[in-house]
Amino acid sequence: IIMNRNNFSHEIIEPIDNLDVNFKLFDDSGSYVANHWHNSLEIIYITSGDLQINMEGYTYNLKANECMFINSGIIHSTRCIYQNTSILLQVPLSFLNKYIPDFKNCYFDFKVNANDNNYKKNSSKVKLILENMREIKLSSPPAANLLFTSLLFELLFELYTNFKISVGNKNMKKTVLDLSKFEPVLEYTKINYKMPISINKIAKVAHLQPEYFCRKFKQYMGQTYLEYLNDVRISHIYKDLINTNDTLCSILEAHGFTNTKLFYRIFKEKFKCTPKHIRKKST
Repeated sequence: IIMNRNNFSHEIIEPIDNLDVNFKLFDDSGSYVANHWHNSLEIIYITSGDLQINMEGYTYNLKANECMFINSGIIHSTRCIYQNTSILLQVPLSFLNKYIPDFKNCYFDFKVNANDNNYKKNSSKVKLILENMREIKLSSPPAANLLFTSLLFELLFELYTNFKISVGNKNMKKTVLDLSKFEPVLEYTKINYKMPISINKIAKVAHLQPEYFCRKFKQYMGQTYLEYLNDVRISHIYKDLINTNDTLCSILEAHGFTNTKLFYRIFKEKFKCTPKHIRKKST
C-alpha cells in the first residue's frame, strides 16, 4: 500500500484488508496537512527524508529512523518539506480498549531524541516490528494476516510494557467528547473548502450558536474557524505548487482562496518563505 499523504485529514479508522488496524506506506514528494486528529493511536516511522509535526504547541522534526506516537484526540499538523518515505500505523480505540488493560487511563509517550540507552533499546524494538510489518505487506507471504497480527500484538506488548503513562481519565474523556462535536465541521470543510463558508453556515453544521461555536472551536482546535478553513485551502495549494506547473493565480482560484494579499501573508507566516521558494526547492 503506497500512498500520498496529501489527502490526510480527520479520520475515524475502520478495519481494512481483514485487519483490525490501518497500515500504510507513504512516499511523499512534499505536503502540508492542516490541523486534524484521529480516533486512534497513530504511529509514524520515518524511513527516509524528514517530516515536521506540530503538536500541542511544539514542533518536532523527525528524520530517517525516527518514530513518534500521536495519541487519540491530539490535534496535530504535518509538513514534508522535501521528500520522505514513512510507515504509518493507526490502531483504533476499540482495539486498544479491548486488548490493553485500563487503556482509558493511559497514553503512550515516545521520546524522539531520548539519550537513555534502555529507552533506545526499547524504541529499536518498536521500529523493528514496524519494519517487519512493512516487509509482510510488501511481500504478502502465505497467511500474511496471521504474521501481521502476531507482530501487532507484539507491538502492543512493547507499548504497554515500555511506553505507557498512566493518567486520570476525566480530562481525556472530556477532550475526546468535545472534539467529537467538531467531526461534522471538519468533514463538511474537507468537502466544501473551495466554496465560501460563513460562520453562520458552519455553526449550523455543528448545531451550535455562532458565537459559542467560534469560542469553542478556537478553544479546542487552537485557531479560529476561518484560520482553519484557510489552512485547509493552503494544504491543497501547497500540494499543487509542488506537483503541478500551474500558475499560482490558477491554483488559488481552484482552491477557493480569493484574497491574494492575505494568502501571501499567511503563507509567509506559516512557512517562512514564499510560494515561489517552495516550488523551487521541490524541483
